[in-house]
Amino acid sequence: MTNHQIRKTPAAWLTLAAGLLVTLTCTTAIAEETGKKGPVGINVGAGEQGHVAIIYDGPPLTSDQVKSAGHRSYSRGMTCSECHDVKYDFMSTASEQFVNNFPQLSQEQIWQKVVTFLPGRERFALATSMDDQPIATTVDMVLDKDERVFYVVSEIGTEKLLQLRVNPKMSAVRFAGWTVAEGGKQEWRSVQMRGTAEVIPSTDPRFDKTLVKYNLVRVTLARAHRRFDLIRVTPMQIFYFDTTLADDQKSVYQLWERSQPPG
Repeated sequence: MTNHQIRKTPAAWLTLAAGLLVTLTCTTAIAEETGKKGPVGINVGAGEQGHVAIIYDGPPLTSDQVKSAGHRSYSRGMTCSECHDVKYDFMSTASEQFVNNFPQLSQEQIWQKVVTFLPGRERFALATSMDDQPIATTVDMVLDKDERVFYVVSEIGTEKLLQLRVNPKMSAVRFAGWTVAEGGKQEWRSVQMRGTAEVIPSTDPRFDKTLVKYNLVRVTLARAHRRFDLIRVTPMQIFYFDTTLADDQKSVYQLWERSQPPG
């Protein structure tokens, strides 16, 4: 019996995830659990949530491999790379490894968690790029739950608008949870998206209707026509990250993908 099985995944994802990975560890036989003599693990101490990690050397892996039924048990908060030499690439990333190896919610369940996490105007970090010159800025995004798109109001002439007109590809992340400075319960949630953006000028007939959805509060509508452009963000992939899902033996990374363009 092999320790891992291969599952091919054609999607080419650049993971936006960082930080806590609750995933696999070593893949030697579960000798200790059956009372037989086996390899001795190395206690490397506790992680972010206090769970102690016992490391056992495992064989090299490619990141699209999934654990077998006989995989050794491991502590919450451990990652494959702690026990294995893992070969990651653009086709198979660390976030995808979570999706492969832990139960996923349905697409509608994931979407409802995204909606719950983003109830109104929420602050995102938005990343754009043009001619190998990336920038990241903070913006308020409003989720249109029906069309499953986001709207952003931006000052006319900002660098991100100039970039998006040339290269509409973008990524964005909204994060909430424990930090060293603030303390509190060690839980994390985020929405990490990749998609495309369309710049909508004030001359576009959609402009006024969209501003109503956005709930503009800083200036009047007449002034907004002279001051702002809109950005319509269409997410193609969303990684919803939620550490509390591990309590239900679910993947902390849940992948939502758009099945068709918005109407």
